[in-house]
Amino acid sequence: MSKMLIGIDVSLRSHHVQFMAEDGTSIASFSVSNDQQGADTLIQKMIEQAEKINSQLLQIGMEATSNLGWHLAHYLKEQLDVVHPNYKVKIYVINASKVARFKKGYDSLPKKRIAAG
Repeated sequence: MSKMLIGIDVSLRSHHVQFMAEDGTSIASFSVSNDQQGADTLIQKMIEQAEKINSQLLQIGMEATSNLGWHLAHYLKEQLDVVHPNYKVKIYVINASKVARFKKGYDSLPKKRIAAG
């Protein structure tokens, strides 16, 4: 079963989202608002893209940023499990300081987010 990787940079007003194929190839990059409408848009885009690449495993990684991502993580899990039960969903909430330490070890990674074109 192929997997689609979803990275979410959580913030107060909006979330930046990156979709990647299993091999690390970028699929899509966009932002959604930090509200239910934005979460629903994210779910819709995840399902559409998963269907395009024939993926049934969605692995979602997001920063543990205070309580900003807590509601999003629970909403995504609940909605995907109930509305789209044919997809296997794993959500990883990652400590931001660990991500920063990890990134320091890889000099070749971009220093800033690259805007989608």
